[in-house]
Amino acid sequence: MDVLEPFQAALKALRANKLRSALTTLGIIIGVAAVIIVVSLVQGLEQSVLKQIERAGSQTLFVRPVMPMDMPYEEYVKIRNRDLTLDDMRMLQRSVPMVRQVTPIFFQATDLKANGRSTSVNLVMTDDTYIELNGINLQAGRNFVASDMRLGNKVVIIGSKIPERLGIRGNPIGKLVQTPSMSLEIIGVMEEQGATMGHDPDTNIFIPLSAGLPMLTDEQRRQLMFQARVDSKLNADDGADLVKEALRRLKGVKPKEREGFQVFSPKQITNIIGNITGVITAVAGGMVSIALLVGGIGIMNIMLVSVTERTREIGVRKAVGAKRRDVLAQFLIEAALLSVFGGAMGIILGYIIGALLGNALVGTVGSIPLWAVLCAFGIPALIGVSFGLYPAWKASRLDPIESLRYE
Repeated sequence: MDVLEPFQAALKALRANKLRSALTTLGIIIGVAAVIIVVSLVQGLEQSVLKQIERAGSQTLFVRPVMPMDMPYEEYVKIRNRDLTLDDMRMLQRSVPMVRQVTPIFFQATDLKANGRSTSVNLVMTDDTYIELNGINLQAGRNFVASDMRLGNKVVIIGSKIPERLGIRGNPIGKLVQTPSMSLEIIGVMEEQGATMGHDPDTNIFIPLSAGLPMLTDEQRRQLMFQARVDSKLNADDGADLVKEALRRLKGVKPKEREGFQVFSPKQITNIIGNITGVITAVAGGMVSIALLVGGIGIMNIMLVSVTERTREIGVRKAVGAKRRDVLAQFLIEAALLSVFGGAMGIILGYIIGALLGNALVGTVGSIPLWAVLCAFGIPALIGVSFGLYPAWKASRLDPIESLRYE
């Protein structure tokens, strides 16, 4: 028999029942689309985070106090020196020449008002080095200057969406906005950066740390975060070890005692992000595999129905010389085609939805790796063959005489 004949017969049978074939592949389509959407979002999130890390540069370290989520609470309460102050980091910069720059950071959610309007913002207390260090550009105005930091001037650099939300028309430079605790003069407006998974940097506002410190409690002042830039001659991972040991010494942490702070290099942050996204992908893959399993069961069910409906046809084919393997091949090809078609539609649908969600949630469209595409084709085909095997075997075992008598 011609090699193409089972394939042509399978296509003809599927075209004869277009609606049923389409509904049969629905489970596969949903499962594959879900896989592609999850992979796209995770890849987009990872790319967005890595892009922010690249902006800060390969020599920039991130230093923060330990938090309860970092370890069991019983261990957390036993750690001494769980604080990180501005004096600590200034002493670090003075005592370690390889630390070229230290940038303090404190985040606080607050409301910003102007012109009778109010909007929620993320208030960042920092200094004049933050914008340059993180590759942020200004579309208007200026950065902080030394006198702003020294005098604690009530000035603010705002995100690109703030003027519209507060109804500020024309040039916003020099205009006043209010937080619940102070009035601030706008000195700069950042260029648009785009939202990332619920965080929108275009709604951030920056004020000098010296202006914000009076608003903080004693506990908050001892929980600052920092970015530290090390000399370009020093490897960032070695720089992280150097900063860690220097801080342990400055804070009097004993040799076997756990420190109350953490130091991350760009490579360590990248590894953490990779581990997190890997776990998300694995968990999501396990969940959506249920949809693929249901789709496979649906294919088996429909193929069994198809065998019953086409009993007489099978009898005629076997009576005119078709062998068992020919019938088996035809029904296996039908099951595989249903699955592959569902996989192809799932990839297209998943990419479209993933792109829309990626732009809305992550601010970028994540690239879909080749392994995801290959799995989207290969796994449905495997499912189709696996779940179509029994119906195909049953069809091939039909007795031609009994089949011709079937009504």
